[in-house]
Amino acid sequence: MRQRICTMQNLIELRHILHAHPELSGQEMLTNRILNEWVKQTRPDQIIEKIGGYGLAAIYKGAKPGKCILIRGDIDALHIPEPNDLPYRSQNQGISHKCGHDGHATILCGLAQWLGEQRPDQGEVVLLFQPAEETGQGAQAIIDDPQFEQIKPDVAYGLHNLPGFDKGKIMVKDGCYAAASFGLKLIFDGRTAHASQPETGHSPSELLALLIHHLEKKRELLKEVKPLTTFVITHAILGEETFGVSPGHAEIWLTLRSFDDRNLQLMATQIIELCRAKAKDHLFDFNFSEHEAFAATNSDPNCVKTIEQAAQNLELSHGHLDEPFRWSEDFGRFGSVCPIGFFGLGSGVEQPALHDPMFDFPDDILEVGMGMFWEIIRLELEG
Repeated sequence: MRQRICTMQNLIELRHILHAHPELSGQEMLTNRILNEWVKQTRPDQIIEKIGGYGLAAIYKGAKPGKCILIRGDIDALHIPEPNDLPYRSQNQGISHKCGHDGHATILCGLAQWLGEQRPDQGEVVLLFQPAEETGQGAQAIIDDPQFEQIKPDVAYGLHNLPGFDKGKIMVKDGCYAAASFGLKLIFDGRTAHASQPETGHSPSELLALLIHHLEKKRELLKEVKPLTTFVITHAILGEETFGVSPGHAEIWLTLRSFDDRNLQLMATQIIELCRAKAKDHLFDFNFSEHEAFAATNSDPNCVKTIEQAAQNLELSHGHLDEPFRWSEDFGRFGSVCPIGFFGLGSGVEQPALHDPMFDFPDDILEVGMGMFWEIIRLELEG
């Protein structure tokens, strides 16, 4: 076993510090500073301090040329209050780490310590601390950042903790691991009027009811589509919160989801054209906008084999998912740059679900995640 600068207790304390100071997507200023201070102690060959916003990249180079391996951990938190009485509970009211990104970031910090002590013989390893994962904006912001040209990964790996699975169990999936999704706002404008004279305006109330009915019927038909392709109406708006105005504005908000990126776009196009046609028939202006877009996370077959081999070498329990997760993961966006491999790390059968107010990343799987990435790096660079 390698000699270690840090102990696991140091890493657990770091995880608790991150947990106590959660920050929302795009606002990870303090998180960036905490991680930056930790990583600098490991003396990486290069640090990119603000990539894609409050992202951080630490680069460790071997003596000989070789592959560039990117390992990603996410760092943002959620707008969820923390009701428990943990000694390290969130100090930011209404914000908490209920997806385990504090644990994911800490795993990379432990890996940074190991790489600081023992560089790879060849190639280079990039530890990427990614902001704004929860909104689906962080990965693309990093890819679009001119500083990303300094990285140019040949392959990238990521993980996510999985409640409902035995602690430390590694779960893989050939092809799609997590769904593509995005939010779609459908916007209709007519003309407002005084509530005493609604006939002088043009209210979209009837159109709103009609479209909700049509969309629900379409959603029922989509149950037969394979792979999974569906949507849900999450919000609807008609006018303002007032009794004195006949409304002239309406919105329908949808979340679209599919295991296939092409099916997702086809479904979106069909919905938009349906709404455009109905708006025209009823003499309303129509517009739409897309939000929080996630690509499907598609693991490369060779990366899946490497993950499995790493788990076997470490004598870890591992298995295959029967179908992809319906939630989305921003890591999928890196698939446009290089082959990617993604795996789940069991965080306990009794662990509350992701985004549950009582969720807390278990410290006893930190070293499992570190070990998996270390072995993956070794297999990739020696292969």
